[in-house]
Amino acid sequence: MIRRATIADVPKIMQVEDLSFPVPWPDFFFKAHLNNPGFVVYEREGNICGYAIIGNSKGRAHLQNIAVHPLFRRQGIGAELIEWCIDLVKLYGYREMVLEVREKNTASQNFYANSGFKVSGTVKGYYVDENAVIMTRQI
Repeated sequence: MIRRATIADVPKIMQVEDLSFPVPWPDFFFKAHLNNPGFVVYEREGNICGYAIIGNSKGRAHLQNIAVHPLFRRQGIGAELIEWCIDLVKLYGYREMVLEVREKNTASQNFYANSGFKVSGTVKGYYVDENAVIMTRQI
């Protein structure tokens, strides 16, 4: 089930974050987004399996963060979270969604490509230790 994230979810979200990224975001970032209607978790049997945060950047929907716990990957959870985000931003009238992904993270780039995103550019030094690939999807 996909639902809005709550303060009680943050410790479990942090577990997913820590297991998913080489440079995880701090918990205060997630706490600061709790009022964002685009901050959701995927919950199954009391477990936070994944989460997504969608926001606005320069008039475009911006997928700020998405992750699925390693034990729940390859079960369609990420795709469901992406589709939920797309449905939400359609309601707000957005016509394009953008995201950044690590240049060396080809697995995620392939996942996004399979979700309809296309490479639209790069940003040198976007991450502390790596460049980013920008991917966009028309909605």
